[in-house]
Formats: sequence, C-alpha cells, structure tokens
Amino acid sequence: MWFDHGSGSVGLVISRRGRCTPHHTPTSGPRRAAERGASAVEFALVLPALILVLGAIIDFGFVFSQQIAMNTAARDASRSGVTSSLSGSGTTCSAIATKARDGAALGGIGLNKTNVAVTVTGQGGTCTLAAGSGSAGGAATSTPCTGSGAPSATKTNLSVTLSYASSPPFPVPFMGTMNLTTKGDFECEYT
Repeated sequence: MWFDHGSGSVGLVISRRGRCTPHHTPTSGPRRAAERGASAVEFALVLPALILVLGAIIDFGFVFSQQIAMNTAARDASRSGVTSSLSGSGTTCSAIATKARDGAALGGIGLNKTNVAVTVTGQGGTCTLAAGSGSAGGAATSTPCTGSGAPSATKTNLSVTLSYASSPPFPVPFMGTMNLTTKGDFECEYT
C-alpha cells in the first residue's frame, strides 16, 4: 500500500514473514521539478483552446443579446404602429421606425443604434430608416395602418423589419461579422 503525503510517498512493505514495515520514498528534488515542468507545458498547450472557448462564449453572449433586443424592438414597434392614439390618429411610419431603432439599442449589449436599418411596411405606406441615417425615407409621414379594412373586410398587417451587422468584441476566427435580421408583424386594428 502507498500513500502520498506531499513531500514523499509512504508505504508499507510486507516481508516474507508477513510483517508490515514502514517504507519511505522521497519525491523531492529532480523528479518533483520535472513534474512541475510537465504541468507548465500541459497548461501552455491547453491555454489557447481555453481562451478560444471563452472568447466564443463572450461573443455568443453579445450576439444573442443583440438578437433578443432586436426581436423585442421589432415586435414592440409593430404593436405600437397598429393601435391608434386616444385622439384617433395612428403613429407615423417615421415614428414607428425610430421606436424600433431606439428599442433595439436599449437591450442589445454593444449594439450601435445608428447602424440598425429599419423598414416599416403597411397598407398606408412604407418607409425605410437606413443604417447610418438620422431620418426615414419613403412615406415617412404616412400612417401605415390607414386604409386597413373594416372589421368585416380583409385585415392588413403592419411589418417592421430590423437588420444589423454585428461585430462581436472578441477576435474568434469563426465568428466574424454576423448579419442579424428580425421581423415583427401585427394586424392593423383601425381604419
């Protein structure tokens, strides 16, 4: 039987007569230093893979956060566009696009809101808030749900589409720039 107690191995040697006598084998010196050197080499071999996995986890967290924020922003902006205000007027296409862009920036870690492209499409008009642009183009002042059918008629939808080129912060070789896209659709509730 052998037991290792840090500074050396201790064991019991059974003689031919059946007696147990303690036996001590020292493990300090060159053998111990060689084991430490082997551990350092093993760690150096494993470290790049460990850093790569850790970087991929961080990048995935950033991209996942941005995608969830964009999904929520598209749904919320689309929902706000299909309802009318208390005064009876609908939300303008430009206001819906701005709400979508601002909502994406609220929850997306590392998301640059000026680089989010937004397209709002409805029966009353379509507008686009291009990446890097501060104002919407197209039918920006229209209300996309205007002209939607009465309750007995065919309903129309309002769609809000967001797209964003995400660049994860950690330089992992297989995770370059990713194009994130999401779409929120709601049925118009007013004419």
